[in-house]
Amino acid sequence: MAGKAVEVSMHGQTITDAHITLTEAANIAPGRPSANCIWRWCRRGVRSRNGDRVRLQHMRIGGKIFTTARWLEEFGRALADADARYFDLCEAASHAAAAGPRRRRLRSPSAFEEQRRREIAEAERELEEAGL
Repeated sequence: MAGKAVEVSMHGQTITDAHITLTEAANIAPGRPSANCIWRWCRRGVRSRNGDRVRLQHMRIGGKIFTTARWLEEFGRALADADARYFDLCEAASHAAAAGPRRRRLRSPSAFEEQRRREIAEAERELEEAGL
């Protein structure tokens, strides 16, 4: 793939659009994930907090799989953005819940609790009939 590599600065480092192997991607990714982990990010992606699935962009050339440092950066940003949307929704929901009146939900007794209540009442009646 002959072409001009585009350079971008990220966290004080220069990122190019040159294709890199998954092993090379693992070496530059934050947290130093394994190459197998990078492959999972390509194939299955990562489910963000809000349920969106974010996948690492990649390409297959022959029998090898490549990505770019830019795609790795975009993957991280997309995952962070999806998480941020979820946290914003949670925060908005908690503010709305705090603003409204709180109602206590009455729960109905379970079948077990009803059975136990009947057994206790029957035992008390038997004790009363026996004079105890």
